[in-house]
Amino acid sequence: MKLRTFVSGLALLATVSAPALAAEEVDLLIANVTVIDPQHETRIEGRDVVIDEGRIVAVVATGSGEFEAHSRVDGSGKYVIPGLMDMHVHTSIRPVHESSLKLMTANGVTGVREMGSDCVDPDTVYMCLGEMRESAAKIEAGEMVGPRLLALSTLKVDSNRRPDASEGQILYAPFNAEDGRATVAGLAARGPDLIKVSQEIHSDAFTALMAEAEARGVRVGGHVPMMFSIADVAGMGMDTIEHARDLPLDCSAFGSGFRDQIMRKLRGEDVAWPDRSKRPAGVRDSFDEALCTPHLEAMVANDTWYVPTHLTREMDFRAGEEAYRKDARLAYLVEMQVADWTRDLDRTVQASEEEVAALSDFFDLALKTTGMAHAAGVKIMAGTDANDTMVFPGFSLHDELGFMVRAGLTPMEALQTATSVPAQYLGREGDFGGVSEGKLADLVLLDADPTLDIANTKAIAAVVQGGVVRDRAALDALLAEVRERKIAADAQMSEAKE
Repeated sequence: MKLRTFVSGLALLATVSAPALAAEEVDLLIANVTVIDPQHETRIEGRDVVIDEGRIVAVVATGSGEFEAHSRVDGSGKYVIPGLMDMHVHTSIRPVHESSLKLMTANGVTGVREMGSDCVDPDTVYMCLGEMRESAAKIEAGEMVGPRLLALSTLKVDSNRRPDASEGQILYAPFNAEDGRATVAGLAARGPDLIKVSQEIHSDAFTALMAEAEARGVRVGGHVPMMFSIADVAGMGMDTIEHARDLPLDCSAFGSGFRDQIMRKLRGEDVAWPDRSKRPAGVRDSFDEALCTPHLEAMVANDTWYVPTHLTREMDFRAGEEAYRKDARLAYLVEMQVADWTRDLDRTVQASEEEVAALSDFFDLALKTTGMAHAAGVKIMAGTDANDTMVFPGFSLHDELGFMVRAGLTPMEALQTATSVPAQYLGREGDFGGVSEGKLADLVLLDADPTLDIANTKAIAAVVQGGVVRDRAALDALLAEVRERKIAADAQMSEAKE
């Protein structure tokens, strides 16, 4: 049994004494640690976590087991939680693929659901499904640093088809019911774990797509098409709903009129498209908790999961804040990406003071409705939309957990959104989501208790993935690698421009 470790500063000690006859030889033992297990909602002090061949083989009272460990981590005064899972990321962008994965590992993210794992044409900036599968295999084999790529979705399916669209573009841009069925057939043949839909898809195409996906047993998730409500799409079998914009909308009197106007326009009636800029204020001014009930009930009844990605709504009202725009974490991003984000921020900051106030209020309603959804029994998963504007791979998952607590979840419940609930969604509760015998040894060792303050998930002493240990110094080395790669890439780009 060989255990790879990446350590220098943590107390990782090779055992040198001869094993007792009755002792079981194992790879790794994390000694005298407080175990926080979100799956069972427990917090138990004074435990030894025993790991062999990449899995947890025992969690016992400190010193009570007969184990001879090749390596030992002193967990005194520390806390171990399951590895964190980010259920909405974008790592398939070629220039930032490897750096994003390293940033996630350095921040305790050991598993992700990739929400754009395909390409329309091979020469685009987006990696194709086969390439993403190659990365997933390399990560599992330990040949590449990064979280496990636990689920791979398609690109967004919408109806924005150009007249000169290629065959691949047509597949991703259904315009009518026949196209919708063909899209499911074509994409299902590629073998993604999830078909992702956009809000900009025609009603007939979406309805047919959902029916065909249900017939084929294909999961569909993503954005709620603008002419349908959450109750509508949950009833059609939509698997996950992303982003905290549709639930507040459907909890307002403004929402039904907004969606109805879009549907009437698509049917050819002589009406104007609704003004999207009025949505935040319209939702705020007509918000009614009672209107949420049918949508929350539909999500629960149809087992529709919710990934609110609150971070994507934060940028809407903070784009003009100097401190926000000068986030120190920008140092890990290549200049090309920073420039793209800056352009997006500059477009957003053009909103009036009244619009910014409405966007801030809309964000608060997004948090409120997430709390309502959780209280109603909707299954909530933490996702960040990593690599969207001002959403930093790895780092931002901790910010999102903070928003979960602001939404009304307890710190333990917030941990569940990034551990045990995703494990349930993936159908892999035997592998992930807790700290117990039989689980894969994907763990985060913390210097402070996250059940007292969710911000303590940032106090990372070490990350264990499949039994492979990286201590704080090794994690810092990963961050340094990303910064160095950014400097080299920026220099190369500068030279190309000269």
